[in-house]
Amino acid sequence: MTKNIIIIHEPSQSEPYLILSKPRGLPSAPLKYGDESAYTQAEKLFPALKNVVGKKNVEHGLIHRIDTETEGLLLIASTQLFYDYMQDVQDKGLFIKTYNAVCTVKKETDLKNFEKGFPSAPFIDFTKTDFNYAVRSRFRPYGVGRKEVRPVEESSGKAALKKASSVIYETYVSGKFNEEHSLCDVTCTISKGYRHQVRCHLAWIGLPIKGDPLYSNVSAKSEYNEKFFFTASGFKFPYIDGTEKSFFLNARK
Repeated sequence: MTKNIIIIHEPSQSEPYLILSKPRGLPSAPLKYGDESAYTQAEKLFPALKNVVGKKNVEHGLIHRIDTETEGLLLIASTQLFYDYMQDVQDKGLFIKTYNAVCTVKKETDLKNFEKGFPSAPFIDFTKTDFNYAVRSRFRPYGVGRKEVRPVEESSGKAALKKASSVIYETYVSGKFNEEHSLCDVTCTISKGYRHQVRCHLAWIGLPIKGDPLYSNVSAKSEYNEKFFFTASGFKFPYIDGTEKSFFLNARK
């Protein structure tokens, strides 16, 4: 079955950018021209997008990516001026992205036997009250084919530190425990993103996302085709005219 994008905002002369909602299972961008992706579908609808030169030729004005398994909003520049402007906005940490998730809650005994490659983390009882928590780390690729990532702290071993990014990435986590379903409804915001950052940070502190095929379980991966409760639900950024632009989807439950 074809997975199609939904257009949220069409580009115009005064607002030269496209905003779309990407379904789960569709890549954000092609690896090569002609590959099926959210950007490929967008370019067919708005051919002028291909006039923008981005970091990768095949991606043109795509401002950011979300994982193939993740559904949610993407921003694509329709002019070179806006694309270049947004690169500066991102460099200054002013492009704020929001994610919503439904997370399982790990017990203290789970964290003591945590999955290989994760640094030890202090136990936080997320079942007691509403919470706001900041998670910070560097990152390194991990596993066969480097398909996963792991957080790296100063206390990590020399090998991990050598492989880690030089930048410290922050994820701000807020949420509350849903007693009826024994799950946490979580909102995360980031200003700079590393691959799988939010997914990995949540798993590290004991809030793996329900259905995450890579980070959902301490001892075993999620079941095949289990629903992944993770949505790139919004973003905001300062616009050239001094206003703030913000776009948000309703979190999927």
